[in-house]
Amino acid sequence: MSNAPERVVEIPASDEDAVKPWRKRLTGLDETQPGAMSCEGDWLEAGATYQMPVGALIVLCDPLPGGARKRVRIWRVKKDGTIKEERDSTLGSSNAFGTSVRGTLRRLISQHPPQETGVRQTTAAAPRINERDGTCSQCRQPVPARAGILERSHRGYMDPRHRPGQCPPPPPRTNDYAQACGLCGGWIDAGSGVLYTAAPALGLYGKPLLKARHAQDCPPPEERIAPPPSAPRANAREQDCRLCGNLVPAGAGLLERYGAAWEVRHPEGTCPPQEELWEITRGEPGRFHPRPERWTAPGTVLRSTVYDHDRPFPTDAPGFRRLGTGEASAIVATVRERAPEYCRDEDGNNPGCLVGEDGWFFRILVRPATAEEAADILAEEDTARRRAALAERRRWLFEQPDDGEIPDTVDLTDSVQIDFGAQRSLHQHWPDDELHVDEESGNAWFLRYNGADGDTWSVNNFGSFIARRMPLTEQRARLIADLRAAYPASS
Repeated sequence: MSNAPERVVEIPASDEDAVKPWRKRLTGLDETQPGAMSCEGDWLEAGATYQMPVGALIVLCDPLPGGARKRVRIWRVKKDGTIKEERDSTLGSSNAFGTSVRGTLRRLISQHPPQETGVRQTTAAAPRINERDGTCSQCRQPVPARAGILERSHRGYMDPRHRPGQCPPPPPRTNDYAQACGLCGGWIDAGSGVLYTAAPALGLYGKPLLKARHAQDCPPPEERIAPPPSAPRANAREQDCRLCGNLVPAGAGLLERYGAAWEVRHPEGTCPPQEELWEITRGEPGRFHPRPERWTAPGTVLRSTVYDHDRPFPTDAPGFRRLGTGEASAIVATVRERAPEYCRDEDGNNPGCLVGEDGWFFRILVRPATAEEAADILAEEDTARRRAALAERRRWLFEQPDDGEIPDTVDLTDSVQIDFGAQRSLHQHWPDDELHVDEESGNAWFLRYNGADGDTWSVNNFGSFIARRMPLTEQRARLIADLRAAYPASS
């Protein structure tokens, strides 16, 4: 902080007829700015006194009427408190802070570097009277000429305002929108009422609640205007009709409040015949994510459980099986999905597929698949049934045989491994069981893995396997042939 002595300086009044004069204590020069904007420093009021450090530079500018010329003075505060006038020139408006004046400012700043001490106002200047009509900077209401004062803003401009304490109360604001009166409930057309604060602002960033009321006293109940019926709203997105369940294209239906939600329906009397569709559901447990991916694309063919309490599902549909009253399994094709709904479990009130868990609930409309569409799925199911029957025969003939032996040595040189569809489980970290056949010797071998924790490893006779040799009977030979047909890779 500077220890330079300070002196009291009185800022002179502006020249007679000066237009928008200003005074400033100079603290720097920004040569990139045009004109007077190059002068950096603290604004000073004409007629006021300030405590300033010795050596402080003061710039005074008095534009002459017409704006073509400006008088620029540069003062410096001396040690004895007097003022030395470093420059006094009247130049054209474009040259008032041009090369010559800037050279003088640059020289004075280098000779008398500005002190860090700020200026302190000791006495206030007499308020200036506004000579023209304007708008009050405080209440934003009109200020007639010579009825207010001028006050310098943070931007350096002299703005008009009412004298302290004389700002009139703000006029009532008219309502821009038609609405019900906040006091009596009668209808008020746009612009015929006034706004009032129904509830104050809450918190630092809160806003008051504004409502409309009648401009004068509220009319008696018998004279109040009832609110007009609300105009029907069109649906902005396509959605299923609440009445018939058919899809309503965007903008072709009506949006109505139904309970706690907005529902879409066709205009009165325009619902098309109900589609022959059934609904299947699916739950996806998990945390909320705002844009869930749809379950299936339209036209997807799958086997699903269908509930047909209200409308029986066709019994001639491909793959139809009755599971119970109102419940069937069949091959269906998806038509479209309803809007997914995120369900939060509250005392087990979620849909059956999400009981006890939060997650997205999907509802998909389906139709019976055609024979061509269901052909691949039926073929896969038929293959799975045949392979399941083969697996049962294999377990009976090879895993639980009444004959066979466990030799001390095992020789599989002349045998061929038979594929029977063994697949390692996701949680299994050991090899699959194996089936080998030696048709020339008339023997079959079944290798069961016996190297897991808890197994008796001492009974193994082929690495970590128990190899059992058994005769290749007619039943086993038929099973081997069927396995080769069901799993061509074994050939």
